[in-house]
Amino acid sequence: MLLEKYPDVHVILGSRNEGRGNDAVKDITSSLGTDKCHGRLEVLQMDTSSDESVRTAADRITGTLYGIVNNAGVHSDSDIKLTVGTNYLGPKRVSEALLDKLERPGGRIVNISSASAPMFVQSCTNQDLVAKLSEPWTISGGIQELDEISTSHHDENVIGSNNAYGYSKALLSAYTWLFARDHPDLIVNAITPGFINTDMTSGWGATNSPEKGAIPPVWLLMSDELTKVPTGRYYGSDCKRSPWNVYRGPGDPVYEGPDGK
Repeated sequence: MLLEKYPDVHVILGSRNEGRGNDAVKDITSSLGTDKCHGRLEVLQMDTSSDESVRTAADRITGTLYGIVNNAGVHSDSDIKLTVGTNYLGPKRVSEALLDKLERPGGRIVNISSASAPMFVQSCTNQDLVAKLSEPWTISGGIQELDEISTSHHDENVIGSNNAYGYSKALLSAYTWLFARDHPDLIVNAITPGFINTDMTSGWGATNSPEKGAIPPVWLLMSDELTKVPTGRYYGSDCKRSPWNVYRGPGDPVYEGPDGK
């Protein structure tokens, strides 16, 4: 979508497996045509669960970045450490490693969250955790405290069984607000792409295409609307502002609560 609709865009495709990344480039080039992709699409090997891999990848990037889309994710409720390490700490590693390469002001970071995040907060029985993830500005210790939260609740008695994915995405949404506060010259937001039919969701009944799932993050990345509103927000798959702690479905009334303190 970016290469097709925005002729001045150059895409760096981060991929944990370089071979699969190259296969993706071939597929995209075959679909869009060589004329739209030549010199505008490249693969960068990066495992977002590894500090060393992210640092190495960051060192290979030259020039200034317009934006970052943190899309890597896993779904493993049986391995909370892996899920949090990828879905929360992964975007954190990438955002912090590439921070100095983003254009200022106005560089953008798009964090791919999930409707599972507010669903987790809505159902969580740990009221202290609920309060902090519902209003990230109440996390007085900032990102450092959120890191501590992310490692202190690896117990299903706290987060509930089968909730690691929602927990990790709720952490990511809270991180988005805290990171945006710390970097007010950037445009940093989180969004859910919707329930998309991918390898990760195979067999779960997802029917939305990856092409449809690309619409929300591309909107966050490119829309001029985001230059006129507060940053650090979480948006639904219909590109409307949504709360951190209650599921808001596409077409439901837009959330108009506070943006923090």
